[in-house]
Amino acid sequence: MTTPTVFRSAKAAPGDRGQQLGKAFPDRIARAGAFYDRLFAAAGAEPRDVTDWALQAFEHIGAWAPDLAEEIDGIARGAGLPLWRIAALNARTEIVGRFGRTQHPECSTVVYAPADGRPPVTAQTWDWHDGMRDGWFVWTVEHPDGRIVHTVTEFGIVGKIGVNTAGLGLHFNILGHTSDKSAAPTGPWIPVHVLARRILDTCASVSEAAALATGTPVAASSSLTLADHAHGRTTAAAIELSAAGSVLLRPDEDGFLLRTNHFVDHGLAAGEVLGAEDPGTYRRMDVLRERTAAVTAPDRENLVEALTCHVDEGAELCCHAQPDAALGKRWETLATVSLDVAAGGLLAHAGGPCTFPLASWAEVS
Repeated sequence: MTTPTVFRSAKAAPGDRGQQLGKAFPDRIARAGAFYDRLFAAAGAEPRDVTDWALQAFEHIGAWAPDLAEEIDGIARGAGLPLWRIAALNARTEIVGRFGRTQHPECSTVVYAPADGRPPVTAQTWDWHDGMRDGWFVWTVEHPDGRIVHTVTEFGIVGKIGVNTAGLGLHFNILGHTSDKSAAPTGPWIPVHVLARRILDTCASVSEAAALATGTPVAASSSLTLADHAHGRTTAAAIELSAAGSVLLRPDEDGFLLRTNHFVDHGLAAGEVLGAEDPGTYRRMDVLRERTAAVTAPDRENLVEALTCHVDEGAELCCHAQPDAALGKRWETLATVSLDVAAGGLLAHAGGPCTFPLASWAEVS
């Protein structure tokens, strides 16, 4: 395994910042776009659908968060790619969810919120297609007001998992709901990856982030697991988002907040898609409960160890691609991430938690 790529933006203006990123990584952004072209096609999306939804997403982003639209435009200019290409990357979840077949469940998240006021402890696996093994990086964004955002994201996509120096952390799990494939939205919608970045850019607490997330229309279902630490107190919550509505979930009595890839809220679970297609998400949740229940003093190492479980051990919390699997079914844990909410930093590892003691981590603060 290699240490993840880390890039720090020195440009304050959104368009300049995006252009700087595009110029730094034109080949890797182009490769990401080419991979998603193949994935969209394999899933059943037509090229015209991809272009139309990408430009529609960009229009909505421009009206909702003009600075992020400028950043996306800057990435396209810097990488020498058409605008729709970068917009499609940022709306890749919506495009696959709308036009593609059901995707394999991905990602497992563990957040521990101590009741005694200590900072939260977090860890997450990011499971995705092995064709994106070198398609992600850690991006540090410095804002003019002094706020710094660190996000683990894909080349060309403005955000995903991350933390800011205001003391807010965000983990990211994709969900699936029948409303993802319902009639096209009649009003504006925001890509969930763009929403995640906007939260990190503008929010300082779980309550602020929850208000923004639940008040933003989406066209793809996701779970955003949030944690903050302020005034000697930790707060955590998971927001289940869908076009059919949004729900806020709190940690269990033991302080753990666990997420895989199905709806926990009973109302939204009636429209469950991913769990109906692949019950592995429920097995992962059960195993996470068993493993975290055995942890007496939760720290980063213990949570990573809890995530170190393979399919032959009961659940595929740590994924390894099958070499002979078809495109779109080659699942791998591409990254393991832990957030240091109190310090406003993160640690990212290229690979699954089973290689945690041996491989290199990037510590960003």
